[in-house]
Amino acid sequence: DLHPSGTGKRPSAQTPARPPAPSSPTFRMAKRGVAGGEPIPLSRFGALVAQLESVVASARQKPPDALLCFDLLSELSSALDEAPKDTIQLWQRKCEDALQSLLVFGACRPVRRLASSAMGRIIQKGDAISVYSRASTLQGWLVDVKRADPMACAGAAQCLGEIYHLFGRKITAGLIETSNIVGKLMKYHEDFVRQDALLLLENALEGSGGGGSGAAYLEAFRIIMRGGISDKSYIVRVAAARCLKAFANIGGPGLGMAELDTSMSCCVKGLEDNVSAVRDSFAEALGAILALAVNPDAQVTKGGKKQNASAKKFDDGIQKHLILPFVKANGANAKKLRVGLSLSWVFFLQMIHMKYGTLDSELQNYAVQVMEILQGNGSPDPHALACVLYVLRVGFADQMTEPTQGEFLVFLGKKLESSNYSAPTRVTTLRILSYLLRSLGEVFHLNSRIFLITQSLQHYLILQQMFVSRLL
Repeated sequence: DLHPSGTGKRPSAQTPARPPAPSSPTFRMAKRGVAGGEPIPLSRFGALVAQLESVVASARQKPPDALLCFDLLSELSSALDEAPKDTIQLWQRKCEDALQSLLVFGACRPVRRLASSAMGRIIQKGDAISVYSRASTLQGWLVDVKRADPMACAGAAQCLGEIYHLFGRKITAGLIETSNIVGKLMKYHEDFVRQDALLLLENALEGSGGGGSGAAYLEAFRIIMRGGISDKSYIVRVAAARCLKAFANIGGPGLGMAELDTSMSCCVKGLEDNVSAVRDSFAEALGAILALAVNPDAQVTKGGKKQNASAKKFDDGIQKHLILPFVKANGANAKKLRVGLSLSWVFFLQMIHMKYGTLDSELQNYAVQVMEILQGNGSPDPHALACVLYVLRVGFADQMTEPTQGEFLVFLGKKLESSNYSAPTRVTTLRILSYLLRSLGEVFHLNSRIFLITQSLQHYLILQQMFVSRLL
């Protein structure tokens, strides 16, 4: 009775499931109908929902087999793609209830992921009005439960996060309660529960789009900063960094410049973490937050409204959080910190260009600040040079169009003629000029100014040959 074939074998993905026999429990469920009236037409989707109900009913005596649930949910997901909206609506309530019951009984991570995805998709393809009752039901269960099975809490949190991801703007009223739920789940000893709690918070932040109450966002920020970023488990620290990035993506609602500055300082500290995944996540978060800080017009106040044009701009953020930590880096974690700051530079430049609309012709104004890192260093440092070259190449040159690359070439050539350039800065400039000339190739027509620059390049390459060989 667990499978439509009635043979006890799992149906293959290629063979459609046959409707159950008239004497089976599945047929009797379909015969009763939604409200005990008209019978429900038993489609493939309906048969799979009935099987899911049978699995959930037997789970009270014995935990369901994980492989069986995975196969059943995979077929259910496939049937959702094929079933018409009318059929989905007929079975929607039963399917939602069965999926939630399966999650709160406790399921492994792959099953939780499939069940949560199926919950979101059935609401999306069926009657979307049920999103309110389903979100409320999941929140109520997470609030009322005392010390439930950790896997059950993780499943309910993951499912609620999927609903927020798809319908967050419709359920912003429940954001404050969701933040309180996350705070409750962060007290669990199991790291995967704390991870799923922060993933729920990330989905709630991005799904709401900054339209929730200021108190909800402040509570969410407090949870992240108080325990998430310093958690003993690296998977929780990664999730906390993703939450900070989510705050930046939605405009930092409810946060002022003090909170943004504090979060960036914590991100810089996170770049010295022993786990590379944590460092990469904090690098992305730092770049995203700094890009928001230098674009105050994009910052969101209470109620999802944009800041006015007079909002304070965080002018010294680049110097404080990108340049000074790089220059002062020393000790065993110096290389980790430099690499992380280089990634933050690239994420920052990509964000201001792609998200906030900074023209690629304006990016070269930041190039001077990048090369300032090498100005005070007269001795060769191959690692610092490689980091700056990476930022200049990926953050600047690769984002520019061909005409802007030509302008950047002229801009760097003029800087090269300056007498106050240190030797490492000159080498870096020569290397990026060489890269730009190779990128432009024969398509780019050399004018007289660039021709003079190329002649001076040859002269400088001869003079710096010994220095370059030491760095390489």
